[in-house]
Parts: sequence; structure tokens; C-alpha cells
Amino acid sequence: MIDESFSQIFKRRSFILGIGKGILLSGLIGRLIHLQILNRDYYRKLSDRNRIQTRLIAPHRGQIVDSAGKVLAINQNVYRCLITPDPNFNAEDEINILHKLLNLSDTQAEEFKSQLSKQSKIALIVKENLTWEEMASLQLKLPDLPGLFIEKAQVRQYVKPEFLCHTIGYVAQASQKDLDELNIPPIPGLRIGKNGLEKTFQNILDGKAGMQRVEVNAKRRIVRVIDNSPPKIGQDLHVTLNLELQEKIAEILEPHRNASAVVMDVDTGAIKAMFSKPGYDSNLFVKGIQKDDWKSLLTHEDKPLINKAIAGQYAPGSIFKMIIALAALNEGIIDQNTKIHCPGHYDLGNHRFHCWTWKLGGHGTVNLEKAIAESCDVYFYHVALKIGALKMVEMASRFLLGQPTGIELNGEKKGLIPTPEWAKFRKGFFKQKGQAINISIGQGVILSTPVQMVRMIAMLVNGGKIITPHLVKKEDPIPEKFVEGIEPFWLEWIQDAMNKCVNDPRGTAHRANPNLSDWGFGGKTGSAQVCRITMEQRADGSYKNLPYHLKDHAIFVGYAPLEKPQHAISLVIEHGMSGGGVAAPVAGQILQAARHLYV
Repeated sequence: MIDESFSQIFKRRSFILGIGKGILLSGLIGRLIHLQILNRDYYRKLSDRNRIQTRLIAPHRGQIVDSAGKVLAINQNVYRCLITPDPNFNAEDEINILHKLLNLSDTQAEEFKSQLSKQSKIALIVKENLTWEEMASLQLKLPDLPGLFIEKAQVRQYVKPEFLCHTIGYVAQASQKDLDELNIPPIPGLRIGKNGLEKTFQNILDGKAGMQRVEVNAKRRIVRVIDNSPPKIGQDLHVTLNLELQEKIAEILEPHRNASAVVMDVDTGAIKAMFSKPGYDSNLFVKGIQKDDWKSLLTHEDKPLINKAIAGQYAPGSIFKMIIALAALNEGIIDQNTKIHCPGHYDLGNHRFHCWTWKLGGHGTVNLEKAIAESCDVYFYHVALKIGALKMVEMASRFLLGQPTGIELNGEKKGLIPTPEWAKFRKGFFKQKGQAINISIGQGVILSTPVQMVRMIAMLVNGGKIITPHLVKKEDPIPEKFVEGIEPFWLEWIQDAMNKCVNDPRGTAHRANPNLSDWGFGGKTGSAQVCRITMEQRADGSYKNLPYHLKDHAIFVGYAPLEKPQHAISLVIEHGMSGGGVAAPVAGQILQAARHLYV
């Protein structure tokens, strides 16, 4: 009886236990069905996320090539090491190891630790351009550096960077703001154009990013490459610059502290050379410029970061007299033979305006040609008071002075040519005789940039055709437009006067002594004041001993050859004192160097 009762209890308990096991087994099977069948796609994706990594590869930029086919910006192959942030590994320990292996500075090490602590999914570049010794050291330490990998990449390299930095520009690491503006994903090592042509033509030069899918193990080591889509290289950019001429200009301007020079085709507006001094090493930005280097560039008194050719704003000085002459011709105030006597000064009320020949008793009686060639101030004082300031600045506007040229560079300044709108806040400006006299010699409020000056001289010698300065070759012809209301023979008179300015013994640029036989040049000098010179300084000659930053700018605009001009030049030597004695001879050397471009 007892045995039968025990047997029933055992059977009942076994049944209950069996039911329990069945329920547990059913639950387990159900869970397995849920995980492996019903939600297999979901969990497969999660598994692949841990096992498979997708990496974007920075696109390769197109080259920048000069007009003779010489490469100005290339891509250099380098090896670099990157590290992928991972919450499962101690970033500080890894960086400490790399700190010693790669000779990282303390500042760099701290920055890497900070970036890795943010747990970004983007691989961080620790160092580029690894040496073979560094690569060998890293390979030995790879087991202690989870997430570290070495890859081949390309970085930008500039040829003659200090000669071309202001025009070619540079690339640098893309910021988050850059990525948002360009609507591109974050890519390790991505560099974009930050200045110059590199920035303007970013979309053309930049290629298409590549993509690589790799399988990794638990320590984030690459086991195999699943698939690979290599990056596509961007388009090459063919520019109008000539490297040989650019180098020659740098050599010619070596003795001068601050200067700019622009050489341009008078018919097409193609810039053959654009040089601004001082410059900087644009390759510093590619590598990631150090704080001390950046601070040095920002605080340098000669402002090397500024492209003086497009952003330097100067009083044009006497080169503005050709615009005044055209304004007077247009108003019928003068003709080629109109003569005015120059005693060396002009008195307006109780103020005396001097001519630069005041010590010699003036120029005597001069006509239009001599007034331009010998740069007679008094001639233009008389003309200015007859036509007024408004007519003079209107003619300047016809030659597009005081307006951006539209050249393909960021940072261009427009200068200043007074307009009625501008004068609204300066009551009676255009009625002031003193303002008219200052404007007549390119002083006072008038400001212009070297690239505007070179366009002006080109338009004076190409028959008045309006051109747009440009640095990149244009395939489609631009419709021809001409300055309105200008008679061709007026321009011939101006050009003859510029010829005499250089090639006549009494011309202000005669010391340039071109001696180029069939490659002679013409032009106009200017010496633009940057501060007021007192009567006492003028009388005792002490103005010649002013501090560097208070000395006159030396300016020259010109063209070559004399027959059928092809090249125009504008040259500004800051604080060079004399347009005729300093700027003109230098311009002559530059035009001589440009002769090989003549076709």
C-alpha cells in the first residue's frame, strides 16, 4: 500500500516535472525560432555591425597645371596610421604607446585622447607620412593597439609654394562646418580647398570618395577585405599662369620687402603671372599648421596672408591721369594740342598744390602728350577744375575701377571710386575744388587694386575692349564689349604718351632703359603718397628720410610690345618711393622675362 502510494506520488511529480521541462524546452525552442528565424535579419545586421566595418576613403584631387603643362599642385603617396575609437579599449593607454613610438608632442597626445574619448565612429589620423622605421615599430606593437591600422593615402604637395600660395591657395582638414556646407560625410584625412583656386574650384578638383568593407576580429583587427570601391580622382585644373615667369618675378622682386605684380594678356584677360610678396609656405596648411606658425602669419607686420594683387588697395597716383585725360577729352575741354603752363605749383585760395618739378620751376608749357609722359600735375589740376570731380570718377567707372574684377579668387577688394550714392553722406563732396585736384592725380579718396590697374592699362591699349581678368582657361569665347563713348584716336593719343613716358629722355620712366629693340614697352609711372608731406619737409628734403611705412608707394603700369601690345603689367612696390626710379626699371625686367610668352 505504501509502495503504491509512493509510486503514484513519483509519477505525479514526474509528470509535473516533465510538463515543466516541456514548457522550458518550448520556451527555448520558441526563443530560438524568434532569434534565428523570425528576427534573423535584424540580428544578422547587429552581428555584421560588429564584424564588418565600412570605411570611406578620401577622394584624390585633380592636379593644377600651368599654361606650359608644368604641374603646380600634385598628390604625394604617403603611409599613415589611423585608430578607430572603441569603448571596450583604453584610449589613454594606446595614445601613451603611440606618444613614444611616433614622437608625438604632449599637446598632440592630449588632443588625441580628448578626441578618442568622444567615442566617435570616425577613424582618427594619428600621423601621416610615416617613415619605414615608424611603420616597423607600429607593426611590432599592433597587438597592444586595438583599432590601429596603417593605410596608403595621398596628400597635396605644392610646387614653389611661396611663389604661388596666393593664387593656387591650399587645402586643409575639413571642419564640421565645411562638411555641412558641402553636404559630404566625414572621411578620415579629407582635405578641402580653403583658399585660392583650390577653394574656388573645390567641386571640380575633388573626386569621388571610395568605400571599403572589411571584416574585423574582436580586437578590431582587419581579417579580410570584403569588397573595395577605390576613390575616383578629380579633374585637372589648367590655369593661365606661367610658372617660369612667376619664378622670374620672384627673383626680380627679391630686394623689395612688400610688392605685387600682375601680368595679363591685353586681349583675353588671361593672367600670366600674379605675385604678391611676402608669401608663405602653403604646404604647412596641408600637414596641419602649428599654432605658433599660424600666430606668426597672423601677426606679421607685412601681412603675408593677404594677396596684395587683389586685396591691396592703393591710391593709384599719377597713373590715374590717363583717366582724367579721357574724361576731359570726352567733355571737349581739351584736345591733343591743348597747352597749359606749369610753373611748378597751382594756388587755390590760400593753399598751394605742388607739381613734382616744383624745385625746377615746373614743366613750362605742355600739351596732353607731354603732360602724361612727364607727369605734369599742374596740367591736370587745371583740367580737373574745368570738368569737376563727378565727370572724372564717371570715366573711372567706365574703366571698371572701384569694382571687383570677378577674378576666380576669394578675398578680392573693390577699392574706392566715389559715386553719388557714396557722396550722399559727404555733403558737397563733388563741389569741393580741393577734392577735384586730389582726384586728378590719383590721390585723396581714390583707391584701386593692382588687378584693377592692369585691367585699366589693358583696356587703354586694346582699343577699349572690356576684359575680365581670369586664372583658369576659358573654352567658350566671351562676347566683345567696348567702353562707351571713347574715340579710338583718343586711346592712340594716350598710348603715344605712354610710349614717350618710357622711351623719351624727358619721360618719367626713361630710367627703365628698356633696351629691348623690337620688344620695347610703354607705360605710366606713379608715386602715391601715404601721408601728408609738409612744406618744411618738402623744402629741406626730409620727406625722403621718413620711416619705411610712411614712404610713398612706387607704381608702374605698362604694356609690351609697343606695336600690337600683348602683355599688360601693373607693379606696386610698397613704400618704394619712386614710380620712375624704382618701379619702372623692375617692370621692364618683368616684361623682358615675359617675352618668351609672346606669340
